Amino acid sequence: MNVSGDTPGIDYVAYFTKQFPVDLANMAALRDELAIRQGALSAAEAAVADRAAAVKELDAAKTAAADILAEAKDVAAKTKEAAAAVKSRETAVDTAEVALANKVKAVEADLAVRLKACESLEAGQAKVTAELTERSEKLSVDADDLKNRVQAFQDKVAALSA
Repeated sequence: MNVSGDTPGIDYVAYFTKQFPVDLANMAALRDELAIRQGALSAAEAAVADRAAAVKELDAAKTAAADILAEAKDVAAKTKEAAAAVKSRETAVDTAEVALANKVKAVEADLAVRLKACESLEAGQAKVTAELTERSEKLSVDADDLKNRVQAFQDKVAALSA
C-alpha cells in the first residue's frame, strides 16, 4: 500500500494479462519442485529407516554368526578331543595287537616244542610198547618152556619114585 503516493498505482489488467501467467507458471514449477523435494525427503527418510533396520538386522546377523562360530568352535574342540581319544584307543589296540601277536608266536613256539616232545614220547612209547610186546611173547615162550621143563622134571621124579 502506497500512502505517500510517490509510486504509481498497479495496473491490474496489465498484471493479469502479462505478469500473472508467468508468476502462475513459476508457482507451478515451484510446486512441482517442492513435490520432487518432498518425495526426495520422503525417500531419504525411508532410506534412513531402511538403514536403521539394516543395522539392526546386521547386528542380529553378527550375533547369530558369533553364536554359530562359538558353537562351531565347541564342536571342533569336541571333535579334536574325540579324535585324540580315538587315536589313543587305536594306539592301545595296535599295541595290544602286537603284544597278542607276540604272545601267539610264543605260544605257537611252545606248542611246537611240546608237540615235538609229545611225538618223541609217543615214538619212545611205541618203541617201549613194541619191546614190551616182544618181551611178553618171549616171556610166554619162556614160561611155556619152563612149564614143559618142570613137567618133564616132575615126570622124571615120579618115574624115579615109582
